[in-house]
Amino acid sequence: MLMKKILLIIALSLGCFAVSAQGIKDIRINEILVLNEDSYADAYAHKVGWIELFNSGYSQVNISAAYFRHIYGNDTVTYRIPKGDTRTNMAPQGYLVFFCDGVADKGTFHTNFRLDADSAQIAANGGKMVLQLLDQSGKNVIDCIEYDVTTQTVDNSYGRVLNDEGELVLAELATVTPMQSNETHERIPKSELFFKEDPSGISMAIVAMSVVFSALLLLYLIFKNVGKLMQSTARKKAERELIAAAPTPAAKVAVAAIPIDEDIDGETVAAIAMALLRYEDNLHDIENTILTINKVAKVYSPWSSKIYSMRQMPNRK
Repeated sequence: MLMKKILLIIALSLGCFAVSAQGIKDIRINEILVLNEDSYADAYAHKVGWIELFNSGYSQVNISAAYFRHIYGNDTVTYRIPKGDTRTNMAPQGYLVFFCDGVADKGTFHTNFRLDADSAQIAANGGKMVLQLLDQSGKNVIDCIEYDVTTQTVDNSYGRVLNDEGELVLAELATVTPMQSNETHERIPKSELFFKEDPSGISMAIVAMSVVFSALLLLYLIFKNVGKLMQSTARKKAERELIAAAPTPAAKVAVAAIPIDEDIDGETVAAIAMALLRYEDNLHDIENTILTINKVAKVYSPWSSKIYSMRQMPNRK
């Protein structure tokens, strides 16, 4: 009984871990602002660079104990999101903003690294920086953004948006959008774009008819070839059965020599086989005109004697 409880606890723990791991994979770095002078401010009214996370899933995800990793040159700084803060529970399709002021003791949403760099750091390490989001194990990278601090402009953020091909890419946004979608303009549905290109619907009709007739042609070819294959198989089977049913070796050879094609059915072949059989039955050797009569000698046996098979009449006295 104790072993069953232990196994049940282990199974539940593994299940919870799998659900948690699947949920944390739905989190992505949605937007970053490196140089903040007159944009979104923290609770202390300070304007610093910030990171926006987005829960792309449809279930609540707790990101506590996950990690940020900031790599700049040979320096790597890691920030672990503290546990115990209910605000780290991200709602489905929800957003969270972390302020990167390099002062982690201000609270949960203040990291111990900055997104920008001074001129001395840039001179020493260049402008390339890497920002990573890791899961609770601190080993698996969930999302990553690479940027050049030297190309950043004041109060202009970078975020993930859909391009014309429908792919999610990192691009400079037209306006800063903390705690909201990066799509600042309404996207025209593809159906409306198609309607503008083909208002009469002729192209759609031609495409639809082409698809339908192509499917019908394909089905016709499939059924035709399948039918031929089945007929060929049936003819070969009939040949084997007729050869096996032939009563004599000569009949077997004759039946095997009959060409069975599409114009000769099984009944015709059967009639030909029966005619050959009757023909063989009527064949006989040419006899000469000399008749030879041999006397048949019967060996005597009391078992075949009639005297023992007749009852004797009783004698009258």
